[in-house]
Amino acid sequence: MRILFFGDVFGKSGRQALIENIGSLKEEYLPDFIVINGENLADGRGLTEKTTKPLFKAGVDAITGGNHLWDRAEGLEYIRSTPAIVKAMNYPSATPGSEYYSVEKNGMSLCVVCLSGQIFMPPCDSPFSTFDRWYQQTGNRHRCILLDFHSESTAEKRAMGWFTDGCVSALVGTHTHIQTADEEILPQGTAYITDVGMTGPHDSVIGIRKSIILEKFKTSLPVRYESSDKGMQINAVLIEVDNSGGKALSIARIRRLVNLTTLNNHTNKDKEWIRN
Repeated sequence: MRILFFGDVFGKSGRQALIENIGSLKEEYLPDFIVINGENLADGRGLTEKTTKPLFKAGVDAITGGNHLWDRAEGLEYIRSTPAIVKAMNYPSATPGSEYYSVEKNGMSLCVVCLSGQIFMPPCDSPFSTFDRWYQQTGNRHRCILLDFHSESTAEKRAMGWFTDGCVSALVGTHTHIQTADEEILPQGTAYITDVGMTGPHDSVIGIRKSIILEKFKTSLPVRYESSDKGMQINAVLIEVDNSGGKALSIARIRRLVNLTTLNNHTNKDKEWIRN
C-alpha cells in the first residue's frame, strides 16, 4: 500500500497548487490513498464546502483537521455531513467531524485518525489517553492506520511517535508548516516524521504575507492577515506499508517548487482580522 500525505494545504494558492499537480504526482508515485491536512483550506482558517469539494473531486480520499478546522461557521454543517473529514478525536464528541475514517480500495483498507497536541495548543483532552482508549476499543481491529498528530511541540510529537510505535502504520506531524528532515521507520514498524510541512506559499511566514507578520512583530498591534501566493511548494510524504501486516516499509519526503496559473488572491472576502 502506498499512501501520499500532503502537509497543511494553505489557502487558495495551496488548493490550486495541489489541484494543478495532483495528476502528475499520482502518475509519478502511484499512491493507493491520498490524504491531506485541510484545516487551513479557507484562507488559512478552517474549511468550507466550496474549498473542499474540488479536492475530493481531484482524488483526495480523506482530510484531517486540527485546531483551526472549525474556524468557518459556514463550514460546520458540511463537516458534520462529510465522513471523510476527520477531526482531532481528543476534542469533545459534539465537535463536528469524524473521529476516524476508513477508506477501502482495491481490496485494501486504510484507517485515518487525527489527534491534537496539548502543548502551546487550545485546550483538549490528552492525546495519549485518548489514543490508548480508542486503540483498545476500536483501533486494534484496523491493520493499517495513518495518524496525523497536529501539534506545536516537537517533543510532544516525538513522544507520540514512541507511544504509538507498532500500533499505527504511520505517524505524520502537522501544524507548524515547516517540513522536518527526520523521517524514519521506528523500531516496531511505524513510519514517522515530526512535520510534513505546508503545501502553499513559502515566500511568507507560515502562509501569511511576510510584511504583515514583520509589522506585527515590530509593533504588537492587531493586523489584518492576508495569505501569500508566492513561493509555492508542495510538501508531502510517500509512505509504503505492508498491507498484510500494517508495518511501514519506507517513508520519503517530497518537497517540490511549483508554479501556478493566474491567481486572483487577497480579495476582501479572503481577509479577516486576527487579534492574537
